[in-house]
Amino acid sequence: MKICNVFVALFLATLFWGCTPSEINEEPVFHTITFDANGGTEIAPQMVEDGDLAARPEDPEQEGSTFINWFEGNKLYDFSAPVHQSLTLSAQWTGNTYTVSFDTDGAAEIEAQVIDAGDFVTEPPVPAKYGYTFEGWKSDDELFDFSTPVIADLQLVADWAREQIDLTGKSPWISEVLDFRPAPGQFINKVDDELAAAKENLVGDSHQFVSLGTFGGNVSFKFDHPIVNREGNDLAIYGNSFEGNSEPGIVMVCQDLNGNGQPDADEPWYELAGSDYDLPETTHNYEITYYRPEAGQDTHIIPYKEIIDGQEKVGTRDFTDIKPFHDQPMFPAMYTEGSVTFKGTLLKSKTYDQNEGTGSEYPFYVSPKFDWGYADNAGYEQERGSVLAGADVFDLSNAVDAMGNKVTLIQVDFVKVYTATTEIAGWLGELSPEITKAADLSMLEQE
Repeated sequence: MKICNVFVALFLATLFWGCTPSEINEEPVFHTITFDANGGTEIAPQMVEDGDLAARPEDPEQEGSTFINWFEGNKLYDFSAPVHQSLTLSAQWTGNTYTVSFDTDGAAEIEAQVIDAGDFVTEPPVPAKYGYTFEGWKSDDELFDFSTPVIADLQLVADWAREQIDLTGKSPWISEVLDFRPAPGQFINKVDDELAAAKENLVGDSHQFVSLGTFGGNVSFKFDHPIVNREGNDLAIYGNSFEGNSEPGIVMVCQDLNGNGQPDADEPWYELAGSDYDLPETTHNYEITYYRPEAGQDTHIIPYKEIIDGQEKVGTRDFTDIKPFHDQPMFPAMYTEGSVTFKGTLLKSKTYDQNEGTGSEYPFYVSPKFDWGYADNAGYEQERGSVLAGADVFDLSNAVDAMGNKVTLIQVDFVKVYTATTEIAGWLGELSPEITKAADLSMLEQE
């Protein structure tokens, strides 16, 4: 009898301990399906066991509207899908309208669309943004499917990828001179066609130069590809500076926003701010007009009118000390009008007479370099014989707009250099940048 009881006890123990706690205590899991009728007849919630299906309720009714369907968020709900969490399903009705707006992220604006509930957004024309390729429209960081019915207000955001520039077969050097507008100066009127000479002298790996004249004289050019704003310096501009003879030129850049290959009036120029941009002695928005001398007047005395902070001042620029070396008229003959006006940033000259106060009757002019950020300024500091010998280098990240606000440029297409001072150093003449060539620095580094 004792043996029988022992076997019974062992059997019961095996039966009990062979079951896991979850098999003994597990409760079914239920989820709540809530129905938001959006003004229609009320629908009772459902309790659905995990993995089962929600039952499609009778369609709600709403006076003046027709029921479309049940939606989970912006997506049509699938009643054949197993339920694994609590949900709120919303009724959508005809008669409701929603606004779909488009955030182009810097491209031209696109008008919003008003869509009837359950209808579809009309896909707008592909937007264009300088320097980028359009990838599609996103909603909540996912590409939007235009076959999705609209059941709520929606904002679609343009997704852009940085344009990749293929430099295969491209040249690092200037491909075209766009314009040459000199100011009065000692090297002006030396040839019959100043613009043609500038185009010939600056294109390619040149060893000629173009002289810009006194303040405002400028030359603009482009390359056969955009100059990309990379880490560090991006652009090299070559001059003929040497120690004690720096003739600073301010550098401007522009983007070809409409892709027509020319800088247009509605495409802004940005200054690459140099070391003296924020100094109190630097004059911004300086304007000067030079006038052609009248018949019989000395062609080396150039009348001018300048405007500083709204105040006008008239005077003359005196080039008479250079007559023995340059006896041609100083006012550029290429201008058919009797005057020419320039505007820009005016740097305070650093030029001084080293012999002043020594008793010498012969002045010896010295023009120290500026710290950084100007053409024909400190290229002599580059290693002789290197590809950068004679070049000043520039970072596109230093670009500022006309108000002095920093701007972010991913790339540029056009470059302009203009004379930054009004200094005339006696027999040496005006401080005029001499530009020989310019290059995409990234391509030079690859050589």
